[in-house]
Amino acid sequence: MEAAVPTPLMFHQEAAVEFVMDKKQAYLALDMGLGKTACAIEVISRAKELGESPALVVVPPSLRLTWVKELEKFAPHLIVEVLRGSYPRELSGADVYIIGDSVIASWTPELEDDPLSLLGKFKTLVVDESHRVKNISARRTQAVIKVSKTVDGFKILMSGTPTPNGRNMEMGAQIEILGDDAWKAIGGKGVFWNYYCPVELDGNGKRNKFGKRANVDSLGLNAAMISSFMLRLKRDDVLDLPNKGRAGVHIEGRGQPVKDYLLAEEDLVAYLAGAGKEWRGAMRNEALVKLTTMRKLAGACKVKGVVERAKELFKETLPEDHGLFIVAEHHDVMESLSEELSKYGVVEFNGRMDDNMKAEAIRAFNSGEARVMIGQIKSVGVGLTLHGDGKNHHVLITQLPWSPSDLTQVEDRLHRIGQINDVNVEVCLASIDGSWTIDERLWGLLESKAFSAGEIVDGKGEYLLEEIQDSLINTYR
Repeated sequence: MEAAVPTPLMFHQEAAVEFVMDKKQAYLALDMGLGKTACAIEVISRAKELGESPALVVVPPSLRLTWVKELEKFAPHLIVEVLRGSYPRELSGADVYIIGDSVIASWTPELEDDPLSLLGKFKTLVVDESHRVKNISARRTQAVIKVSKTVDGFKILMSGTPTPNGRNMEMGAQIEILGDDAWKAIGGKGVFWNYYCPVELDGNGKRNKFGKRANVDSLGLNAAMISSFMLRLKRDDVLDLPNKGRAGVHIEGRGQPVKDYLLAEEDLVAYLAGAGKEWRGAMRNEALVKLTTMRKLAGACKVKGVVERAKELFKETLPEDHGLFIVAEHHDVMESLSEELSKYGVVEFNGRMDDNMKAEAIRAFNSGEARVMIGQIKSVGVGLTLHGDGKNHHVLITQLPWSPSDLTQVEDRLHRIGQINDVNVEVCLASIDGSWTIDERLWGLLESKAFSAGEIVDGKGEYLLEEIQDSLINTYR
């Protein structure tokens, strides 16, 4: 059997690799679909030649198998092992170890001299979708930081959305993973926490008791990072991709979920009316719980309308061998959509599935064996290519996420390298007589923010998750 021939890199990917080789500790903030994984694999391969091996790759659990396949394509000479389940287990002597960020904390016990711990075992560290470790107090973030401090070779963070909620503070944990040189590049930890994201003051000039931090000079932070350890490439700068269009489509609500939604809406309005002006903290959290219930009911009441829209597309718009990507959030909504569209061949992609099930779903959808993929927002939004060499180019967003970056992530599963058709995105908004629904309100707020993920990355107006949630709540007050 002939040895596999590595897939060559594109010009912009070669440039990204050279950037990392020069910096050694680097952040690849390449837009979604530009091939960050291929860049990191080439660095891992070169690092091995330099004696900086083995490598640990920390990924969202849904991407473990994707990384295995990409390593086979770009570096078939490397020996790869996937670390699953709970610690402890002996390492096998591979060149690359892949571990889900959901279990890494169990592999880094407090006893640092434990011979089975991951600590001190690696020369190269890659953290894919590193925005997932933005919360510095989270166990997985602490685990990645702990491992990073024992790695003295290459360290690579990768994300097309470094600050998905537009907060400067979301860079804190990520810079901590890169280490001292990265901190020095932006003026040190003190400058970061006290200047770029200081704790807000209340009306009396005292520190906000909720610990909320402000955004200060995001453009300055952006410039400091890009002048040192961060490489930012936008798809429009390096690729000639087809267009992507996005439009809201009003879907008539039907059935019992409409009645349930209206009752939930009345409950929220009454709750806010009784809350008065002092509604932050626990009261705000309760309001968000009620909003989440309404979002789920809004999704349920438009299932029949979304199914009708999907059938229209198959009948009138999409060629017989082309597919439809439908995005939802709640399992009940996804299951109802799957049942109603089963005759077209349906696969799901959600957080309950294991790696093999997910890989089979991707294969079936990209090959045309299944004409419909129903993806869960958080599970399907990172690192996947679902365009089927151009046969899949239409998206129905059944349930809106809170964040513009989450919406962009799922759209760009189809709008990426290899797509040959314009990508059409329809955002399905629940419409109920006599009600300005949560879908319609949230869509208006997202549009007003121009889908910016924050000036810290692109120099655009900042987007704050809390701001959009508070604005949404205020529309009901």
